[in-house]
Amino acid sequence: MSVYDIWPAFACTVLLLLLARLPVFGRAGFASTGFRVNSIDGVRGFLALGVALHHSAIYYQFLRTGLWAAPPSQFYTLVGQVCVSFFFIITGYLFWRKIIRAKGLLDFPKLMMGRFFRLGPVYFFAIGFAVCIAFYRAGGQLNIAPEAYFLQVANNLALGFFPLVDMNGDTGSYTIVAGVTWTLRYEWYFYFALPVLALFARSNGTHLPFAIFLAVFCTVFALMGAAPDWTLFTLFGLGMVCASLEFEDVLLKLPPAALSSIGIAILVTIFWTCSTAYQPGVAVLAGVVFYLLVSGATLFGLLTAKPSVRLGDISYGIYLLQGPALYLVFAIAPVRRFTQISDAGHWVVVFGTLALLVVSALAVHIFIERPGVQLGKAIDLRVNATG
Repeated sequence: MSVYDIWPAFACTVLLLLLARLPVFGRAGFASTGFRVNSIDGVRGFLALGVALHHSAIYYQFLRTGLWAAPPSQFYTLVGQVCVSFFFIITGYLFWRKIIRAKGLLDFPKLMMGRFFRLGPVYFFAIGFAVCIAFYRAGGQLNIAPEAYFLQVANNLALGFFPLVDMNGDTGSYTIVAGVTWTLRYEWYFYFALPVLALFARSNGTHLPFAIFLAVFCTVFALMGAAPDWTLFTLFGLGMVCASLEFEDVLLKLPPAALSSIGIAILVTIFWTCSTAYQPGVAVLAGVVFYLLVSGATLFGLLTAKPSVRLGDISYGIYLLQGPALYLVFAIAPVRRFTQISDAGHWVVVFGTLALLVVSALAVHIFIERPGVQLGKAIDLRVNATG
């Protein structure tokens, strides 16, 4: 067995789905917004787990060489990148969907407050935990000037606005959270662009052409060799196109099994032929797969199964807490030695870590994430009542 074989990843996923069938996971979830799409909810859990599997493969070489880099495996490199790509597409889809349903009338302050209370509590918990670990690794003392340390901590607690920096002179402390917060910066770029984008959704005749124009514009810039950011912006645009096509009922009228088969075939093509997901062609293929999901593909019922939806509900916690979970488990000396005995041992520990991660994400969801969202809603109601 090689540590980069594909089947351990699938085995871990199946076992975690079985774990999510336990009654305690029935406590996951938010109050319904009235227009949830189960297949989209269900896919989020797989996306977060895919990123965690990507970093689990990174840890194999990180423990042996100290090198934090993409694993020397096409599958484990792509599984992280493709999953992140779908997260960006989902963001574009969900927010553009809300905007076109509201005829372009966007309450931007309310949106930003909602984002703060949706993203902030779990983020502060995860990064605050990492700050404590980094301080402990430094022997519980400051190794730099207090004001410099304060600025480093403030930078890392800024909800992903800025790239993570090492803290207290501890080179590589960003690996404690597996560096996952970089995606939030692009999410914020998109949120801040929404007031302008919403201007093109005030008429039923403009939102679809504009979404297509935006996706094509970003794709062209990416093809011209512009900064890699343009491929990421393309993903947001593709999500917007899918939302507009859904709103106009321009969907593929095929049986769910046929849609699922096409989607799986495209995903297999990506993993079989591509070396990176962050290029325009792969972004477009990912957009096509997402369009199939919006059209009714469920991957033969997998994405709408109860365990999948439950994992989707706690996916934000899975995403942000995977770094601390991997770090803490592999920091245990006997466990670390066990993983280095054999490749099978590495995956045994990884499964145990991911199981711990999923349970921890559920707890954080119940006691931090959901109360944070409810607090944001309560504050909004109070502001509206007094306004």
